[in-house]
Amino acid sequence: MRVGATTVFFLLVAASPGVGAGTPELDRGTVTLPNGAVYSVEIPRTPEAREQGLMFRKNLPPRTGMLFVFDTTGRYAFWMKNCLIPLDLVWLDESKRVVAILPDTPPCKADPCPIYQFDVPARYVLEIAAGAAKREGLALGHALKF
Repeated sequence: MRVGATTVFFLLVAASPGVGAGTPELDRGTVTLPNGAVYSVEIPRTPEAREQGLMFRKNLPPRTGMLFVFDTTGRYAFWMKNCLIPLDLVWLDESKRVVAILPDTPPCKADPCPIYQFDVPARYVLEIAAGAAKREGLALGHALKF
């Protein structure tokens, strides 16, 4: 993992009140993990929705999350500004295989917020509740379906 300011794209990892399921900025879908667990995910469609992410959420119901889908493969960085809950961040490559996992990422309590980035190419990033990746047995190389 690398923490630094050289990033391809910044995202606020977290959704303000008013942004949620059913809004034009978010699609809904499912992600199936190798153990068969199915997660209901929100998929931000616009840059603004990506920036909102899961901001200001006080909780994340079991087996829910957010899936960021990027147009191209790159090295995507995240931070936890305005995020109220810890999250597991899972980077996936073009073939939807896990290339990096950042477990139990804490909310940012004060500026400047740390930036989380792995030096591996990714096309997708999945955010789920902290501890879920470990509970579900998610590991590097695992393929997800969505």
